[in-house]
Amino acid sequence: MDRLSELPDSIIFHIFWSLPMTDVVRTTFLSKRWKNLWTTAPYLNFDNRAMDFDDGRELQNFVNRALVRWNGVRVLKFKFKSGYEFDDSICLGIDLWLQFAKDKGVEELYLHILFDDMYCLPQCVYSCSSLKVLWLEDCNFRDFRVYGDVQWNQLKSLTIIDGFGVTEHVINQILCGSPRLEVLILSVADREYENLSFRSTSLKVLSIRKYCTLLGDQCWDSELIICTPNLETLEIEGAPYKKCMLVNVSSLTHTTLALSGLHYFDVYNSFHGIDTERGLFTTDDFLGDACCQILSAIQHVENVILMFCCIKVLGAMIKRCMNSSFPNVNSLHLGFCFNDYKLLLDLLESFPQLKKLVLEDRREYEIHKTQESLNFDANSYLNFEAYPPESFLQLRTVEVTWNEDDKVFPFIEFLLKYASNLEKMVFRVKRTMPPQRPSKSLFWVSQKLLRMPRSSPTAQLIFCDDRNATSGN
Repeated sequence: MDRLSELPDSIIFHIFWSLPMTDVVRTTFLSKRWKNLWTTAPYLNFDNRAMDFDDGRELQNFVNRALVRWNGVRVLKFKFKSGYEFDDSICLGIDLWLQFAKDKGVEELYLHILFDDMYCLPQCVYSCSSLKVLWLEDCNFRDFRVYGDVQWNQLKSLTIIDGFGVTEHVINQILCGSPRLEVLILSVADREYENLSFRSTSLKVLSIRKYCTLLGDQCWDSELIICTPNLETLEIEGAPYKKCMLVNVSSLTHTTLALSGLHYFDVYNSFHGIDTERGLFTTDDFLGDACCQILSAIQHVENVILMFCCIKVLGAMIKRCMNSSFPNVNSLHLGFCFNDYKLLLDLLESFPQLKKLVLEDRREYEIHKTQESLNFDANSYLNFEAYPPESFLQLRTVEVTWNEDDKVFPFIEFLLKYASNLEKMVFRVKRTMPPQRPSKSLFWVSQKLLRMPRSSPTAQLIFCDDRNATSGN
């Protein structure tokens, strides 16, 4: 029985999309029905990372021959990823391929083009009104003003990775020309310290990652403005901002903050020959600036992820009796170095309705290693008459990612002692590469935790690493 010939076209085309075009062409030998089926496939995947043409002319000739033989009705999905850095001679060919995709009513377009000088998007991309999903990586928006308005009337999802020339004006024109845009993922190099502004009534997911490629007095002088009344998920990562304004974000339910402020301060101080311990910039500088402003604007959300300096800023807000309560949060993810349990307990006081707590050991990002942290004594932080945070009584699930450091165990013991309604704790071992020392076995970890007293008799302990998982009673 020829099972391949019995497959419906929809499944066959899905198989074609998961293969590079060179392999798709070879499927003509699999069965009679498949002989010329690829020439009508609505999905065209020219991913050179898998096709592995290391010569730009050979790659261009193959794509040209494939498109000449193609005689389908529509191209619903089109992908081109160069895989290698080629010279500019291939640019004209790419422009023609994109025009071909536009003429065939392409709905999903994926581009990743490596050149010494970034590939400038042609006018046909900006005027492609059939697009619903657009992924652009290492592309240049330099000629944006020349081509006029964006015509992405059907666009639902836009991803721009390592884009050049993504200015405030470009973002504004994209949002104006994309009235149905719901997902925007943006990763930009802040070469010119441009402000970023997002004003949209259709956006539901917004992810912003900014990184600095040049060091100078103004490398975090840009401002961020977000006015999105229907936004549900917000992610802000990378370099810090001088000022942040979140206006009308009442629909927000999920927020991720991972501003790597301390890293940029450390680099700046080193660049200018300033002592890191007495640097020009410290965490306190954030209190009246971007991170504090964002934290104050998201206190109504339900799910929060905090990384790096954002955790220390929130702790400083609590110490200064600033408004820092998150009464609706039921899931909290913290990525930090396990060296200050007093700070952690203070933070948890701000989340009284917490149901799920995720703790991720990120000690590899700890920049400032003072003598106090080097002489850390985990038990000393818990040798006080501490009342457990109110959130301990609400906790149902705890997940811990562990870097094989004993500092975490006193807090785990403290948590198990007072989390009376805990249902499950997942303890995940994060392997270091290369390992700093022989890895402790899961058996050793599980025995240590199982000996700890638990106020919740039904709490289940689960231990896992990169290879397996073990449950405990």
